[in-house]
Amino acid sequence: MFYAHGVIPPQAPVVLPVPQQDWDDIASLREALGQAGFAIAYSSFGENGYAITEGIQRTHQLRGIFTSRVGRPNRSFLIGHSLGAQVVQALAETYPGQYNGALAMCGVLGGTKFQIDYVGNTRALFDFFYPGVLPGNVMEMPENVDPVNQIQLPALNAVLSNQAPLPLIAFANQTRLAGDTPPEIITSLLNALVYHALGVNDLLARTHGHILFDNSKTFYSSALVPDSYYVPVNQHIARFTATPDAFAWLANSYEPTGDLQIPMITLHKTRDRLVPFRHDSVYQDAVDKAGRSANLLRRSQDSFGHCDLGLPATMQSFNDLVGWVNSGVKP
Repeated sequence: MFYAHGVIPPQAPVVLPVPQQDWDDIASLREALGQAGFAIAYSSFGENGYAITEGIQRTHQLRGIFTSRVGRPNRSFLIGHSLGAQVVQALAETYPGQYNGALAMCGVLGGTKFQIDYVGNTRALFDFFYPGVLPGNVMEMPENVDPVNQIQLPALNAVLSNQAPLPLIAFANQTRLAGDTPPEIITSLLNALVYHALGVNDLLARTHGHILFDNSKTFYSSALVPDSYYVPVNQHIARFTATPDAFAWLANSYEPTGDLQIPMITLHKTRDRLVPFRHDSVYQDAVDKAGRSANLLRRSQDSFGHCDLGLPATMQSFNDLVGWVNSGVKP
């Protein structure tokens, strides 16, 4: 079994998951898989941040390392969380002859651009309704920003002081923040803003400083709020235009083809506070268009959070994946 971890902040050291940095609880999963008789291989990536290309390469290299040191496995399975789920998706689509099945959890399965658009639009709307509260803007951020004292707390205080704009941010078609209650929605907002603050310079470094978010022609609206409420937004929100080379980086980092030739199970919270649940439906559409629907099984948990799916649910889906591969019968 080959595992790919989720995104790690660019500023963190490049190491294997340790207790202080094991956000996806790989230690518990590793022990459970070992007790079930499976060998597991996983690696740090050569760099942190949105290292999707590096993650694909490093995780794929594990297969050769495992074979040379242990032997060729009878079955090879892929498991990944968050960014790691996108790694798993890419390997499953690109090397279907080398892997037998994949479990993609809480994943960026709709593609890198889909996730960046979500985060960028959230920051753009926040800046419109709460100008001057946060440092930088959608495509600029000071180095070494303090995510708590410069992002989370100022944003929280601004929203609590004036909650009237919150529904316009939360219910916009371009954001649709996860949550059934105001605390959940605010948590999703803060998560997106912190995610942006910690990651935007990493992303810009990957595009040589060229803008990769584009809302130059975006018409902000909502299925729940009348368009009239968004007239000032569409007239005065800060606009950004991506460069062609930045768009090319997005397309290569990684946009799913939907050509899924091996069984895959996805598992995602319906109210994911960081990677929107609708990523899964975007991927379903791509798989359907490619004529590979028989190879995709979507599962969800009706709850709020991100990747804290629980070991029982994770192992259940993995065991079902193994049974599917061995029997040829979709669960």
